[in-house]
Amino acid sequence: MVERVTEDVFTYMDVPKPPKLAPRIIAVVLIVCLVLLLGQWMQDRLEQQENAMFQKLFLHYQKIGFIGQINNAVMALSVNNNGVAVGAAQELLRTSMNQLKWTQNELLVVEQRRQDVDESDDYSVKEALIAKEIEQIIIYANEALAEAKANNQGGQRLGEISEILLLSSQYNKDEISHYIATLTSDLAGKNQRNQQIGWLVTFIVLLSVLFVSLTSYWRGKKLVDKQFNFINKTNQQLKNEIILRKNTEENITQQAKVYLEQQTKLKSILDSTANSIITTNVDGIIDSFNKAAETMYGYPASLTIDKNIKFVIPESLHIKHDESIQLYKKIGTHEVFGRWRESTGKRVDGSEFPVYLYISKVEGSEPELFIYIIQDITQKKKTDEILQNALTELTQKQAQTEEEERIARHVFENITASNNAIIPEVSSWCEPMGTFSGDMVLSAILPSGGIRILLCDFTGHGLPAALGAVPVSTIHSAVAKKGLPLAILMNELNNKLNELLPTGIFCCIAGIDLDASRTQAQIWNAGLPEVLVVNQTGEITQRIVSNHLPLGVVAYNKNELHCSEIKLGVGDSIYALSDGLTEAENELGDMLGQQRFEQLLMSQTDEHGRLTDIRSSVEKFVGKAAPTDDISLIEIKTLSTIA
Repeated sequence: MVERVTEDVFTYMDVPKPPKLAPRIIAVVLIVCLVLLLGQWMQDRLEQQENAMFQKLFLHYQKIGFIGQINNAVMALSVNNNGVAVGAAQELLRTSMNQLKWTQNELLVVEQRRQDVDESDDYSVKEALIAKEIEQIIIYANEALAEAKANNQGGQRLGEISEILLLSSQYNKDEISHYIATLTSDLAGKNQRNQQIGWLVTFIVLLSVLFVSLTSYWRGKKLVDKQFNFINKTNQQLKNEIILRKNTEENITQQAKVYLEQQTKLKSILDSTANSIITTNVDGIIDSFNKAAETMYGYPASLTIDKNIKFVIPESLHIKHDESIQLYKKIGTHEVFGRWRESTGKRVDGSEFPVYLYISKVEGSEPELFIYIIQDITQKKKTDEILQNALTELTQKQAQTEEEERIARHVFENITASNNAIIPEVSSWCEPMGTFSGDMVLSAILPSGGIRILLCDFTGHGLPAALGAVPVSTIHSAVAKKGLPLAILMNELNNKLNELLPTGIFCCIAGIDLDASRTQAQIWNAGLPEVLVVNQTGEITQRIVSNHLPLGVVAYNKNELHCSEIKLGVGDSIYALSDGLTEAENELGDMLGQQRFEQLLMSQTDEHGRLTDIRSSVEKFVGKAAPTDDISLIEIKTLSTIA
């Protein structure tokens, strides 16, 4: 009946036509769409800026690591003369420079992309300054590499370059660290502005929807009140319907707001991560594809959504992937969940590359979702291969060096053993720094009944010392058999070593001749610490300093061929030593020194001598500290031969 009355009223009353609300609604909808498009455009622009900032942060962190590697390599070149270590340092320096150059070039590309999106020049000046400093570091590194190739390892220039690089790199690291802090702060600010823009767009959309709803409501209400005042029941029903509609719209709006917030947060988190993140349903259909995944695989997210994840997996792994899905559907779990493992990915060009893959299930999701976290380990694989090759090469060179050292030690020991006469008055202590000593002790009984003792300290260790030992021992033996003077022996040795040894390799030597009565001695000291004469009570009575250049440096003049002649008293002892003894260091880095050594001599002695006590005291002082040089000490006792 109500419907019939309403129909009659509309038939017989001169009812005005309802206002045209459609143009207004269309205008509001267009405004809403424009606001949404503008907000999306601004959000995309901010996301591009954030991605550029993330890449810049990552590349700047890489630069700090490469600068540290360059410093370590140059420092190794400046302090190390070992051929194997120098080669490894040069290779590390070249690799680090190339990686630093590539990182700097990549930074310039990223900065250009950032400027294309953000025309402000807040960072370009700073990037240019840092780039100039990086170029200066590379220039110094190239100079260090050139010095190293010129066989100037450990040279003064390399040391200077190492110090300059250390200062420049430290300054550059501080600048980069400060710059990284600025970028991080700015990135946080941009993320906050991005959220504010999202809220602003949402607020404008809500206002527009509310405006349309309220306009429709009040227009309809006024029209109903004007035209249907006499139908109260119908009017009430219409009002109730409008109220219900409003409540429904508010609920929908609230749900849309919550959903939009969740989507915005999730998208922001996924797109800000460095790892590629892909989500799929239980059948492997891709649900989301973040920015890092787009960069890694080369596909835009729009092309991958709703496709099977096999789209980015090599064909050889498709069967295994299908079997994993079927197994999960059957038992509700899988062994690959919750752990990292190596796998293979496929880029847009069809090329395959190694990845680290982590798969987990999103608990409580409906329908079921799975997260794939993927890391591109192509560069890591290449680096591992380079390191493995370097390790193999280093191992081979180490084996070759050890074999050469074994041969040198064999030659050295045989020469030393065959050129030492058994002399009761002579005791010696030789402590090698490495596998064998670069020091050599030779002794012989002269035809006159006198004795001759030589202490040789070759520069370097291993094969150079062994090569020098051959001519020294041969000439020593021949001259001793003829009974020729000590000065002639030294001249012959010097001429031979000067002819044989390369520049930089020489022999410091102390030669001691005692006559048959053991009351007189001739001493030649060339480059070794003082030869000391100590009486029976421990008083140093004579010091024979080095007054000749080491053997193998330059030819001697005739006026240089003279020895120091001394007289010996009853119970006197002669001590000759290498500088490795006085320069021996303990665990605190303190050296034994000449003064401590001489204090060890200041004790009463008998026919057994002081050498055993001296050795024990030195070893106690050094403790567990690593040796810094070969240690040699000769003690010649006259006490037992004099009444």
